[in-house]
Amino acid sequence: MAEVLSQNEIDALLTAVTDGKVEAVGSPTVEATPEDVSKKYPRYDLTSQERMTKGKLVALKGIHERFANNFRMSLGQSLKKNVSVKIIKSEVVKFSDYLTSLSRPLNLSNYECESLKAHMLIVSRSTFGYAAVDAYYGGSERPFTKTVQPENFTSIESEVIKKFVLMAMKDLEQAWSFNYPLKLTYRRAENNPQFIETIQPNEQVSIVNCEVEIDNLKGNFDLVVQIHPLDAIQHALSVNITGQIPGEENVWSEHWLKELMEMEFEVRGILGQTEKTLKQIRQLKVGDVLVLGQDAVSPISLTVQDVSKFRGMMGVFRGNNAVRLTKDLSKEKQESTDGK
Repeated sequence: MAEVLSQNEIDALLTAVTDGKVEAVGSPTVEATPEDVSKKYPRYDLTSQERMTKGKLVALKGIHERFANNFRMSLGQSLKKNVSVKIIKSEVVKFSDYLTSLSRPLNLSNYECESLKAHMLIVSRSTFGYAAVDAYYGGSERPFTKTVQPENFTSIESEVIKKFVLMAMKDLEQAWSFNYPLKLTYRRAENNPQFIETIQPNEQVSIVNCEVEIDNLKGNFDLVVQIHPLDAIQHALSVNITGQIPGEENVWSEHWLKELMEMEFEVRGILGQTEKTLKQIRQLKVGDVLVLGQDAVSPISLTVQDVSKFRGMMGVFRGNNAVRLTKDLSKEKQESTDGK
């Protein structure tokens, strides 16, 4: 026979159910409020890529900083002016939201990376386009705010922007080489954002706004990078790599090599030599003949800064005395050293 509860146990159980300490079987549950649900179960947006992009932006930040430094040096060498390139801000947004924030005139230059099947854009705003033209051809900053801006850049302005965009493409490849080598190809430029079909409107993109200052000229452009194709190289973008840019060493090497090539040196052709005592030299008179220890048809030695470098034959070229080089003594010395 099943065990029967005593009256005390029955009273205790009824009291617990009444007070809410024990849930009665079959009794309806109290619905949780939205506030309780949000505390226990945080909302998650399946379309959000915030978590995915945070890890990538660690590496992208260093890449874009190197790009800004590279582009600054390239512009400075090309224009022979003081140039500053700064990153103003970097954010991840939907491409459609970014396009709605743009105002014309614009130059949207499209790069393609075939290995990643990805596209990048350099969006040159009006201030950058006009500053580039003035810096390239010479001139002062124009009062853009007081003039009516056209819908599109002129053909001359577009060509100047293209020169800078191609320069930026090489600098961008150099900046990426630390993390992952990219080969970018310039495809085309558009003036209307609606004609950009390489990036879908609902895609997440990284927007890097850069400010370029050339003497007293300022302008802004945006670097737009697709996020989704970077999944394939997530391993190369998980760590921010810093260090000296090899391009700086190459630039200075080319500079000093150019300076050395423009230096002047003293070159002498030694026709012959003889030794005389001081008494014999004092006895020399005009018309005396000095016999040198070398035939007139024998090769003579040429010295550069008193160092023997070449041998040659005396002759006449276009009415002037000249020496035709017949042997490079520096190569001969190098061959003998290698033989040992």
